[in-house]
Order: sequence, then structure tokens, then C-alpha cells
Amino acid sequence: MDDLASDRPLTIVAVGAHPDPFDMPYQAGGTLAKYAKRGHNVVTVSAAYEDEWAEEVRGIAARLGATQEWLDFEEGAIFDDPPHSQAIMDLLRRHKADVVITHQPTDYHPDHRALSRAVLSACLLARVDEIESDHEPHKVGNLFYSETTSGLNSQGSIYVDVDETWELKVEALRLHAGLSVRRGVAHLESIEHLIEREIATMRFRGLQVEREYCELFAPALNYRVTWAHDLLPLATLPPIEE
Repeated sequence: MDDLASDRPLTIVAVGAHPDPFDMPYQAGGTLAKYAKRGHNVVTVSAAYEDEWAEEVRGIAARLGATQEWLDFEEGAIFDDPPHSQAIMDLLRRHKADVVITHQPTDYHPDHRALSRAVLSACLLARVDEIESDHEPHKVGNLFYSETTSGLNSQGSIYVDVDETWELKVEALRLHAGLSVRRGVAHLESIEHLIEREIATMRFRGLQVEREYCELFAPALNYRVTWAHDLLPLATLPPIEE
């Protein structure tokens, strides 16, 4: 994602299925916080809305430097069909999203998998003039898939260095303390168990590329919007120790 440099603030839209610890703050929180710290606009979206926890979820987004929105989908009944994909399309058009992040299409949860496909459909539809909505057509430049929970069955080739923001991510996850139990993940010993697992995942991804902490992403290879580079995009390499 390093080659997304711009002379204007970018708009990053991260679309997750549920307002719980296993979605965007958990899977991409360090990267989202890093974008926010650099002055970009970050929007986290929960497809399913639950009024009881709205303020808690909004506070988690704020801790990452993001604003929170909902799509009012029904948990357990998210599909890649016209009503769902067009609602997401309208949101992406409204925000004029430059970068979209969502679940991997191989994620463990059926809502995550369905939402991933619906987001891909929405990105493609957002630029089509013939599809009318409340907002003008918009070409979404970049679509990425975040890592699955604990890296299970993850595929990716983009490692984002989150050494400067992983602690912010952990602080945000701690705000999930009550939510995690109410949402049926009480099989975990505590929210700290969940956090320790994610720290281990970020640390492992960092070790893979000689950094401290990283988050892993996959480009959506079946999304047909590509950019031309002046030369090959280069990674920022760590200094060579004498």
C-alpha cells in the first residue's frame, strides 16, 4: 500500500460484517490507525447494526482515528445479492472511497465470506454510469482483503509495518471488553486472551519481513482496476546492521 501516495487526503473505507472483535479493528486496526495518523480519512463500517452497542463500537473507531458507520444488514443473513451490493455501492460512492478493505473471501465466517463478495461487486458497480443511486458514479481505486482471525487460512503478499500503531490497536480492542462476552465469544478466557493472540499474529507477520509488527493484506486480484507505475514499486527495507 506504500505506493498510494497522494497530494490530498485519501479516503479509506473498511467494511466488516459485525461490530465485534473479529472484524475490521482486529484484522486491520493498526493499518487504519496509521492512515489516520498521516492525515487520511478513515471510515469503519459494520454491515450489521446493533443499537445496544453502537456507542461502544463508535468509541473503538474513534480510538483508531476513524469514524463509524453501519449498513443495517441482518447478522447471519448477509448475501452477495443486488440489495446488499447496491447498499455498499452507494456508501462507497458517497465517500468517494480511494481504498476499500474487507474480509478475505476464504474467511471462516459465512457472513464474512458473503460480505467479501458483495464488497467486490459493489466496487465494480460503483463506477457504472447506468446504475443509479443517490450519489454520482465513482471509480474505487484499490480493494484489499484483510487477514483472517489469527491468520487462519490467510493469503496475502502485502505486509504493512504497524510498529508505530499496534499499541493503539490494542487499546481499541480493549474497549471491546463487554462486547466480546455478549457476542458469544466467551469461550475465550478474556479479551486479553484475544489481544494476546492478535499480538502474536502481528509479531509473526513482522518476523516474516524483518520488522517488529505487521498486518497482512491481499490485493483483490479479480478486481479489474489497476494503476500504471513509473517503475516497479519498491519496499522500504530495514537498515543493514554492521
